[in-house]
Amino acid sequence: MNRHLLRFLIVVTVVLGYTTYKAFQLWPEHPELAGGFTLILFSIMLSSQFIYRTGPNILGSKWFQGLAWTGALIMGLWGSFILLSIPVDLVRLLFYALGWPADIFSPLFYLAVFGISAAITCLGFFEVMRGPRVKQVELAIPKLPPDLKGLKIAQISDLHVGPTIRKAYVENVVAKTNATNPDLIFITGDLADAKAASITKHLAPLGNLKSRYGVFYVTGNHEYYWDAEGLIAMSRSLGMIPLLNENKIIEINGSKVLIAGVTDPAGTNMLPGHKPDAAKAIQSNQVTALKILLAHRPEACYEAEPLGFDLQFSGHTHAGQFFPFNILVALVHKYYKGLNKHGRMLLYVNPGTGYWGAANRFAIASEISVFSLQIK
Repeated sequence: MNRHLLRFLIVVTVVLGYTTYKAFQLWPEHPELAGGFTLILFSIMLSSQFIYRTGPNILGSKWFQGLAWTGALIMGLWGSFILLSIPVDLVRLLFYALGWPADIFSPLFYLAVFGISAAITCLGFFEVMRGPRVKQVELAIPKLPPDLKGLKIAQISDLHVGPTIRKAYVENVVAKTNATNPDLIFITGDLADAKAASITKHLAPLGNLKSRYGVFYVTGNHEYYWDAEGLIAMSRSLGMIPLLNENKIIEINGSKVLIAGVTDPAGTNMLPGHKPDAAKAIQSNQVTALKILLAHRPEACYEAEPLGFDLQFSGHTHAGQFFPFNILVALVHKYYKGLNKHGRMLLYVNPGTGYWGAANRFAIASEISVFSLQIK
């Protein structure tokens, strides 16, 4: 059996087992019904992803849209409930170990935890439906040429066009981005969760993005899970400039700016030449006043900073996307949201302009980041 498949099956078994245990706590009088209900919810939560992979052209089907939205809502509820339950159960074990009364941990108590999770899910869903907020950020850069002061850059990341993020959402993103009147637009990966041919009309509004000096795009890991070559070709047809371990130098008010992009590490074994290579991406025989790197994952900074990049724009983490994942994400990523400084380089991690999986953005709003360059 494939090692990755085996690992996946083990994780699913453990998660399903714990979820079933939680269902028994909520409904101890009828454990057989609790177990059956858990299996049904799990099936709804995951089935749309598997069905979509076997036939991505079903995206327009009404029944599939209903299944995808139901699964996305259940996933948000399940995620919050499980992560809120784990610390509660650990405290309960501590009570038992110390011989303390544990009467507080009754079905009613766990029902309250479930109710809190449901409230988080509802509020997070309303945040999803609001769409991304525009966040203004000033980037103070040492020795920035006066010619580049006030340069405006808009960043879109982790849009995840697919089963639930569709044309209307993308049109909203485009309208809000264009309203900021940017000089440059960067799209830093995870553009879609689908084969390009099946979401042509949903990606089409991106062709209306407007900036003075271009729209630049790099791949994320999800492109390689679906259709990297198709999505890269689609990005070109929509007027974007894909940067695949390469750069483009543009002249702005007399100062030259190098904009480089690296592919995502997920492409290393999937497509020839798609192993990320920041050293190759920065290569140029021209003298430039500012060097910018687009990299889906923030961890690219460890290679980028010693090479001389001044700025890096990334995404990938979703900043945890919703509570309580936003607390745990810091355990996995050193740089997981907002503006950071790595050595002499500034790094901005966009929390995601869309969302993935769970239709939940509680406490972590989706974002279009808009930057203004300033002299430090």
